[in-house]
Amino acid sequence: MNRRSVLFGLVLFLMTCAIGVPGPAQTAKRSAGTRQAPADATARQQLAAYLTQFQKHPEDATLRNEIVGLAKTLNPAPAIPDLARASFSQATAQLGVASSADDFKAAAKLFEQAALLAPWYADADFSAASAYAKAGDFNDARGNIALYLAAVRPGVDTHGAEDLRRDLDRQQSGQQFQQALQQFSANPTDAARIQIIKLAQAMKSPPEIPEEARSHFVMAVVLGNTAEGDPGDEQHAIEEFKAALLAAPWWGEAYRKLATAQTVANQYNDAIATLNFYLLTQPTDLRNAQDEIYRLKALWQKTADAQQKKQAEEQQAKLQEARKQEEQTAIETNKYTVEGRWYQASTPNTFFVGGDSTPDCDYFVKQDRGRWTITNGCSKSTRTLDNVEVQNRELSFRMTGRDPLYPYAEVVVTFSMSKDGQTLEGRGTPYDKNFFPVGDHPVRWLRRP
Repeated sequence: MNRRSVLFGLVLFLMTCAIGVPGPAQTAKRSAGTRQAPADATARQQLAAYLTQFQKHPEDATLRNEIVGLAKTLNPAPAIPDLARASFSQATAQLGVASSADDFKAAAKLFEQAALLAPWYADADFSAASAYAKAGDFNDARGNIALYLAAVRPGVDTHGAEDLRRDLDRQQSGQQFQQALQQFSANPTDAARIQIIKLAQAMKSPPEIPEEARSHFVMAVVLGNTAEGDPGDEQHAIEEFKAALLAAPWWGEAYRKLATAQTVANQYNDAIATLNFYLLTQPTDLRNAQDEIYRLKALWQKTADAQQKKQAEEQQAKLQEARKQEEQTAIETNKYTVEGRWYQASTPNTFFVGGDSTPDCDYFVKQDRGRWTITNGCSKSTRTLDNVEVQNRELSFRMTGRDPLYPYAEVVVTFSMSKDGQTLEGRGTPYDKNFFPVGDHPVRWLRRP
């Protein structure tokens, strides 16, 4: 048999003696004509039976509730066993010297042990809850408050338990708030900001605004009031408001001021986002703030439409400029290419036979699939123009064939185009029937407009 069984056995024996066996005073009362009601005796016997079962199953919450409920019907209340009182006294001493969370938890467990020995021992439940609260164990503290409220007898003042429960709520809210604030400082996301605002709103007393936040806030207000249309000062004020809200992300007034500064700077979308945070702080001007959001949305849409129109106009201007450039490039390309229609101009000592100043005798220089050709309507079939080569602004070709008026077997012509692209000027080198060069002479072609 373990120690707990021995303790419970002793308790049950004492309870049975206290509840079921009449003492001298009870004998005297009987002799005076006052006897204990049979129903009360039966209830006390039932309580003893329940305690026997509870000894075997101390985790049985239903059985514990039966014991507590039955004990509350007995008058006088069942006596508190000596072992339970001893455990309570030991817990009280432990609580008096506790200095750490573990110490407070150890005291709480001793109080819980006293309550297990006598489940109707409401003071033990309340003391356990108080010890757990000092240890920062909010869940166990709340659990023992519930046990206390269930065990306390009718007519007993429970304001202390209600005060403790409210204090637990405040402590837990404060702890959660500080944890959330640390997480926000490490990673200031919108989700973390919203969580802090909600936690601050749930607290009975709002958190104090730190001095760091107030310093940035005052700086922002001064910069905003003295900006006088200076975009640099306005943006500086916005950054200072944001810094204040990094230090105090629950500060509603700072959100309102930041939204105003962003509106002045035409940052309508940012101002809308800021006002949505402001609404979470449950301000007194909730209606006005919501209407301001609607107004900013209208301004943002108007600005977006104007910006879109401006972008479309700029895009159209760019397209027109591109077309103009393309046209100019095409003109320049045509101007500075040897491709085109040319006619021969007279040169000193010229005896080059070919084109004439009449359009019917123009030379047509063309390129087709990378191959250059030169044709001339006045050239006789006995002569051909071939071996045409073009390199940038250089043109060369060979004229072959025999003609009584042109007693040479071959003439090689090399041109260079002028800077304005309107003139081809070069030399023609004739070869005799034995294909020996017989001197050269200047040649000039002009572009037909």
